[in-house]
Amino acid sequence: MPKPTDAARQRAAQGLPPVIRRRLGDITQDIRFDYAVNFVYTVGTEALTLSIPIQSDAHFLCVESTYDVSLTAVPAYALASLAVTPQLGFGGCLVQITDGATQRAMQNIPVAASTIFGTAQRPFVWPLQHIFKANTPIIVASTGVSAALMALTTVRYVFSGFKIPVGTLPELNL
Repeated sequence: MPKPTDAARQRAAQGLPPVIRRRLGDITQDIRFDYAVNFVYTVGTEALTLSIPIQSDAHFLCVESTYDVSLTAVPAYALASLAVTPQLGFGGCLVQITDGATQRAMQNIPVAASTIFGTAQRPFVWPLQHIFKANTPIIVASTGVSAALMALTTVRYVFSGFKIPVGTLPELNL
C-alpha cells in the first residue's frame, strides 16, 4: 500500500516542485487584495458607470467593501453641505454592482451606498462572500442624489478580499 508521502518523494526525485492544493479555508494573508474605483462628480447628480477589471492571474473573493467621499474642490456650499447634510449618512449615492462574468446584478435596483459599503473604520462585511472570476469586470453604477451634497466630490468604492490563484480549486471550477 503506498504511503501518503510517496507521491511527494516521487515528484522531488524528478526535480518537480511539490503540489500544493489550496482550499478556500487555506487562504492566507499573503494573497489579500483590494480593488477600487473612483467616481468624480461635478454637478452631483450624474449617473456614472465604471468597471474594475479583475486581474488574469487569480479570481477575487470579496469579503468586505468600503467607500469614502472627499471634496474635489472646496466651495463653501459643498463644505457646509458635507458637514450638515444627513444624506451623507447613506453615502450621497445610489449604487448597483454587477458581476461581469455572469452579467448578474447584485441588487434589483440601485441602493444607498451605505447598505453595501462601510467606512474604513467600520467596513461592510459581506455575509455571503462573492467570487469574481479572473479576467472579468466588477461593474459599478453610481448615481449622485443631491447637487448640493455631491457637487465637486470624489467617491471611492473599495472591494477587499483575497486572490484565489487560477486552477487551485478545480472542484469549484476555479
